[in-house]
Amino acid sequence: MKTRKKITNILAVVILSVFFIVCVYPVVWMVAGSFKNNSEFYTNIWGFTMHPQFQNYAVAWKQGALGEKFWNSILVTACSIAIMIPVNSCAAYVIGRMEFKGRMLIYSILLLGIMIPGGVLGIPTFQVLLGLGLNNSRVGLILVYVAGSIAMGVFIMRSFFISLPKGLEEAAMIDGCTRFQSFRKIILPLAKPGIATQVIFSGLSFWNEYYFANMLLSKPELRTLPVAAANFIGRHGVDYPVLFAALTIITVPVILLYIFAQRGFVEGLASGAMKG
Repeated sequence: MKTRKKITNILAVVILSVFFIVCVYPVVWMVAGSFKNNSEFYTNIWGFTMHPQFQNYAVAWKQGALGEKFWNSILVTACSIAIMIPVNSCAAYVIGRMEFKGRMLIYSILLLGIMIPGGVLGIPTFQVLLGLGLNNSRVGLILVYVAGSIAMGVFIMRSFFISLPKGLEEAAMIDGCTRFQSFRKIILPLAKPGIATQVIFSGLSFWNEYYFANMLLSKPELRTLPVAAANFIGRHGVDYPVLFAALTIITVPVILLYIFAQRGFVEGLASGAMKG
């Protein structure tokens, strides 16, 4: 039994090491490539450079106007999250905690949104925003992001709400709270892991989203970071060291956010899975 346990542990370490290398090495390769010049990039494509070219970052920042694009991405992501959290929380609370006819039908229809690829909705979304006069605006992009997050957000928050005893609200209303006050002061604070999961999961999706940002924003001053990164790929060639420098600048905030928030993210997913 001890030998079998050792073999199992060794296999687990080997498998996890392989997954670790597969996930981490592309990031290391990107960072290493961002410090090379064009000739060294092709002659020493897999190795590290002995003569780092720090000016690649300055060129990438200036060429891509990344300061402006950073502001656009932060604004769109923050506003989307600020609207998404109350909308999804209220919808999930009504579906999970209140009894009314057709609530499971509504929930089932919302869950269909998880199964529909975003690319299928590209043209209808563009036509709707065009009719509303919201194309080529941050407001239109924010509304698209919020709408796309409702299905998953309601699914996550409902799993937390249905696990809480209904006596909490009854006790709060006996003490004089309205239903909304009991939701805001009693129920919502108990679902903080679900809120944290939404913020990280959807926030990363908003930050990295390219398809709708490229389709809906044609003005250069409104474009977000993923669209700016795609513009480094020219028609006749690509300056890969500068491109990798831009990608590193874009990726570092996401990696730092995940490192600091991964514990809450994992706990929220695990807790939601057990409660669901």
